[in-house]
Parts: sequence; structure tokens; C-alpha cells
Amino acid sequence: MSAQPTIIIEARPDSVAARLRSLWQYRAFLGFLSKEIVMRRARGTLLGFWWVLLRPLMPVVTLIFTFTSVKPVETSAGVPYSVFFLSGYITWRIFQSALNFLPRTMTWTQSIMRRAYFPRLLVPFAGLAPTLIEFALLLVAFAVVVVSAWWSDGQLPLRVGWQLLGLVPAVIGALMFALTIGMPTAVIALFFRDMRYAIRSFASVFMFLTPVVYPVTFIPEQYRWAMYAFNPMAAIVELSRWSLIGGQLNAGYLALSFATNIILFVLSVAFFLRAEAYLGDQL
Repeated sequence: MSAQPTIIIEARPDSVAARLRSLWQYRAFLGFLSKEIVMRRARGTLLGFWWVLLRPLMPVVTLIFTFTSVKPVETSAGVPYSVFFLSGYITWRIFQSALNFLPRTMTWTQSIMRRAYFPRLLVPFAGLAPTLIEFALLLVAFAVVVVSAWWSDGQLPLRVGWQLLGLVPAVIGALMFALTIGMPTAVIALFFRDMRYAIRSFASVFMFLTPVVYPVTFIPEQYRWAMYAFNPMAAIVELSRWSLIGGQLNAGYLALSFATNIILFVLSVAFFLRAEAYLGDQL
């Protein structure tokens, strides 16, 4: 006689601490949700999973061609523009890509959430899976550009040393800020579907308020404090660029950026946990 499965019915955790502990208990579910979101992105497209791979590379080629051949930009770092651009664009693309995916994650996983309980906070974190794939591809593209520049100029346009570790907090900071905006908008998008299109437009405009395609020296010095104070991504992009190709880095602005980022991230998580109790009616 075969053993019958055991079904355990538990009440949802009601305190913040209990909800955070449940994230660890349901950690195995994160991989399943990540795969579902990645495949959902590829499903229904002509290229399938190749679309996930090619999508982040197309704007890279376009922007490098534009600012190298059509409208050349002189960089203060003394490196080829393609290397300069990618050294900051890597972290910016992480932020932009996550903002494109996160507002849709709750909608994509509605059918799963109707059938099974798991901490809903896992959904936005699983929504970072396509972004991490893009991050790996951009690192490969950056390596190709660096080797190409090294072959052409005879000088390595990459600073090799302990400073490369600065890319780690830059990536974490970009993901945190994306989650800070993405978690509330994922909830709001369940009620107002046009939110995901508004966020995409916001990210496109926001890029030109961040020193990604141009060096920070393009901004008059008396106005730079406002950019760093109201735009945490500015210091994050500069940290990424500093860790890869060197240059100047203002520690004060960097500390302000991460302090703002952490505070906003905690408030965003609190909002999501509070809204989680009301998501059942919408699902």
C-alpha cells in the first residue's frame, strides 16, 4: 500500500519578522519562479530564448556607434569611448532591465499565486533572473571590447587590482534601487496595467539624467550635488566606472547615494509586505 502524501495547512505569517523568516523556508521556490519568469519573457517571441540574449546587446551596439562615429565624445578617463561607455552602462542596464521586468512579475505569476502559497516577496526577487542573465552577457561584451582596444592601442584600458571589487557593491546597489522602485510598481500594476509602460518611459528619460553616455564632467560642478543627492544611480554608475577604468570618485556622494538607497529600499519592502495582505482580492 503506497504512502499517502502529508498535507500541512499553516496560517500565513502575520508579523514582519515571521514573513522574512518564511523567505528562507520557501527559498527553493525562488528557482522555480525565476525559471518561470525567464521563460515567460521568451515565450511567444520569434527568436525564443535568443531574444533574451540579444535584447541587451542591441542598445549597446547602437549607442557605441552613435557616440563613436556619428557624434564622437571625448572621455576624461583617456580610454576608448566603447570601454568608457560599457564601464558605466553595465550597472545602468541592470537597473533599467530590472525596471522593465519587475512591474510585470506579479501579473506573470498570478496563476501560480492562485494555486499555492509562498511569500509574495519572492516574486520581485525572482524577477531579477532575466537581469542577471543580461549582466553576464554585458560582462562578456565588456571583455570583448577591452581586448579589442588592447589589441588596437597596445595598452590595457582596464585597471587590474583590488579596485575591481568595487563592481560588486555597484551591482548590488543597482539591483536594490531597481527593487525599491519595482516592488511598489509591481503591486500597483495589478490594478493599473499602464504602470509598466510608464516605468519603461521613466527609465529611458532617467538614463540621460545619469552619467552613462557622457562623463560627469559634462555637468557644471555647482549642479553635480543635486544629481548625486536626488539620483542614487549617478554615484552607482560612477563607482562601476571607477572600479573598471579608474578616475575620480567622491566618497561623500557615494555614501549619500547608498544611504538614500538603503532607506528607500527598507520603505519599499515595508510597503510590499503591507500590501501583500490585500493582494488576494486582486489575484
